[in-house]
Amino acid sequence: MSLSFKNFKKEFYSKFTDYKIFEGEEFNYFKIALEGLKVDYFQKGKFSISIFYPNFKYYIFYFINRFKKTINGEISRFNSHLEISKTNKFPEYLIIDPGRVVKNSEGDLIPIYFSKIYESLKKHHSVFYVSEKSIPNYDGFNDTYSDLISLGNSIKHSISYYLREEIKEVFAKINNNSNFNSKDLSNIKCAFQKFYNEAIFWLNILESLKPENILMICHYHKEGLIFAAKKLNIKIIEYQHGLIAKSDIFYNFPYEVKEIKKDCLFPNEIRTYGRYWKNILINGNFINEENIKITEYFLYSRLKLNSNEFNVIDLFRKKRKIILITTQTYLTDIFIKYIDSLLEILEDDYCVVIKPHPQEKTQSYNKYIEHDSVFLTDIPTEGLFLYSSLHITMYSTTAFDALRYDLPSYYIYSENQSDYINEIHNAIGGEIIYDFNSKPWEIENKIKVNLDEFFYYK
Repeated sequence: MSLSFKNFKKEFYSKFTDYKIFEGEEFNYFKIALEGLKVDYFQKGKFSISIFYPNFKYYIFYFINRFKKTINGEISRFNSHLEISKTNKFPEYLIIDPGRVVKNSEGDLIPIYFSKIYESLKKHHSVFYVSEKSIPNYDGFNDTYSDLISLGNSIKHSISYYLREEIKEVFAKINNNSNFNSKDLSNIKCAFQKFYNEAIFWLNILESLKPENILMICHYHKEGLIFAAKKLNIKIIEYQHGLIAKSDIFYNFPYEVKEIKKDCLFPNEIRTYGRYWKNILINGNFINEENIKITEYFLYSRLKLNSNEFNVIDLFRKKRKIILITTQTYLTDIFIKYIDSLLEILEDDYCVVIKPHPQEKTQSYNKYIEHDSVFLTDIPTEGLFLYSSLHITMYSTTAFDALRYDLPSYYIYSENQSDYINEIHNAIGGEIIYDFNSKPWEIENKIKVNLDEFFYYK
């Protein structure tokens, strides 16, 4: 079972006493080790760590891999990225969209994070807009880098050899001066391999494109991109992706991190929805207050359902009150356990709408498809809020989003997620469901917060 965030951090930082074991020539790579252990790449199966091979073996691996990628066309596609970037040189902004989508009222898929910012910026600035995922029938991107991961170690750059040697030297220091166990060290190797692959990809792209600024979300899992940008003196601006918590692994660091002299691959600037989030970052020990900006809420959202969606919901609910459950990645089993309990006690006046997380594997919820009181949907959450009487989650930005609809939230309790759950509960209220046999509609739940603290609107 995974550790709570608090216990994970406690265990990670107990494995070493000096951050200098993570230092390279320009950067401190502790964040890569942190990412490796949090993701636990090793348990995901086979993962090449070719950068740690002896040079002769490495080059054999590299050329075999490159040959395969040449035959299947991936090298050609990578070269096409370079050609596209060369014809769009020197943009003021490079926007890197993660490719998460929501349907507009016509049923078309629209990027959630940066489509509104892109439309605003391009009126007065030069912008190169790319996505990490392809979106069917969406033509707003200049390019799509969905092959970034699959390219792996099949491309190179002028610093490839230097970076591999530096990584091996840093790993040797970690190995010799820490208490990480063999599994931890394997995960750190995997994280360094992923970092190297992405750094080489982005060094090639950014040298060709030469943007002034990069707009992105989530500085964690993006260390290769940040490394490449900082090597080329490109400003990295991170926009808030969703929930930021005081207990977060990647937004709250020990005080000692402030004392690290070398760059730790953090963004140059972070832009948040409101003062509440900014205050959390100020106390996170990794970014100065002057580099945290409050920005207008920028995510694409649709504030009403179209006629077809409304008819589907209306036909399902049959005048019953809707209990909306917004789920999360990696926590499917807990949600299913709760939903099973809820259905045992569900009264005739209520029905359940399940909105899975966009990145969650939803097959496990298919067991409810034939249930008369359950509706599994991908209808946008903000539209569902309008017709819901109760909102149940565990820890999620949706608890804050629901505030804009005067809809209080209930939080399914799980010991390993208690850090986040209690923090959200303390910040905005709501009720924690400890007893899965309790009836949430019988528990009084009122909102007593100032929305301006969480969401800034002009």
